[in-house]
Order: sequence, then C-alpha cells, then structure tokens
Amino acid sequence: MDLIQRYVSKELTHFVGRHRPERERFDLLIDIIKSGWILHKNIDGDMKINIDAKGLEDIVKPGITCFADIPINDLSLHMEKYSNFGLAFKKDFLVENGANPVLYIAANGKLEESPGGNWLHREDYFKENIKGYFKLIEEIRSHLDDSESHALLNRLDTFLTKNIFSFLKPFDASKTDADEDNYYMEREWRIVGDLHFSMHDITRILIPESYGERLKQTLPSYYGQISFTE
Repeated sequence: MDLIQRYVSKELTHFVGRHRPERERFDLLIDIIKSGWILHKNIDGDMKINIDAKGLEDIVKPGITCFADIPINDLSLHMEKYSNFGLAFKKDFLVENGANPVLYIAANGKLEESPGGNWLHREDYFKENIKGYFKLIEEIRSHLDDSESHALLNRLDTFLTKNIFSFLKPFDASKTDADEDNYYMEREWRIVGDLHFSMHDITRILIPESYGERLKQTLPSYYGQISFTE
C-alpha cells in the first residue's frame, strides 16, 4: 500500500479577494474563472529591482501568482488569514506552467558571517549579499567589450534573478501559527508571471455554502469538485 503524506497536497490552491468584502470575492472569483487567467497584481511589469530597498523581498520584486500547498482538510487556518474563496489545480499542471515552492528564510535566525565572530540576522545577510551581487554585475557589465560576454552575463543574471532571488521568502519564526505574518504556514508555491488555464484544469472551487446555488447558475458547465468553506 502506498503511503501518503497528509501535510502536502496533490492540489495547489489560489485564494482571491483577501482585502475585499465577501460580497466582492465571489464576483472576482467568477471573473477569474471565466477569463481563464490568474494575473499577478503586486507590481507593474514582470520584475522590479531596487538595490536600495530596506526589505529582502523588495530588492527583487517579481510579478507572481501564488498558491498554497495545504491539504483541503487543513486549509481553515490559511483561509482565516486570506480568503474563503479560491480555486485549486493539480500540482503537476502548475509545475508544467512554471510553479515552484519558495525558499523560506528564517529572517531572525543568526549567521556567523566571518571568522571574527560578526553575527548577522539571516535576512540581513541575504540582503547585503544580493545587493552586492547586483552592484558587481553592473560593474562587470560596464567593462565588457564583446557581445558574447554580455550575453553570457545576462543569462547568468536572468537565471539568478528569476529562478533564485524571485523565490526567496523571509518569515519571522517567532510568530505563532495563527499570526498573519507567519508566512511559513502558507507553504507557498509561486509562478513568476501569470497563469493561463481552462475550466477543465480546475480541480476544485472553494466557496462558502451560501454561494453554492449562485455558482451552479453562473458556471453551469463546471463539473469539477466544489468544497464549501463554512
């Protein structure tokens, strides 16, 4: 018999309307499903770099769509923080579309940076080194003469920025599980960019039971699972 880890899921769930009144969340969810797009809205454009930023996540700020790797029976705490309206996709489908789990950084953890015993918090250590990387890249770029070297440097820069730095997620390990700032409990996966999908790619729609009839009337061609969130 195959053993199953209950603390991970075969589905990844995207929740909508965190900062909106409940009455607007349903309409937003329907708009997303009908459009076939989950669009990143955290920045204008695909990527912003700010080497003067104070926070680690603000140095490299990608346009991302986010998902939670939490089994359906354990989503209650997450929904209390975010929203009780969402839609889920098979993990395999999202992986094929670029999804990857984030790398969580224990922001308040300590690292010994040098043999001299100088201690830095882990977030500060990452922040200073990433800033140093971008400064070095610009310095090297200004001294390159041939196009082949420029192309190689640009590929390296794109690889690290889009595939490594864009997936760093600091969190405060001292926070309780229920704290809204305890991001580790999200078990976040993300796509750098937008997600295009069709209705048959959706494995589950999550809504309060009071919206069940409206959902059936609004999406009569949807035959996937519906999970009530209250």
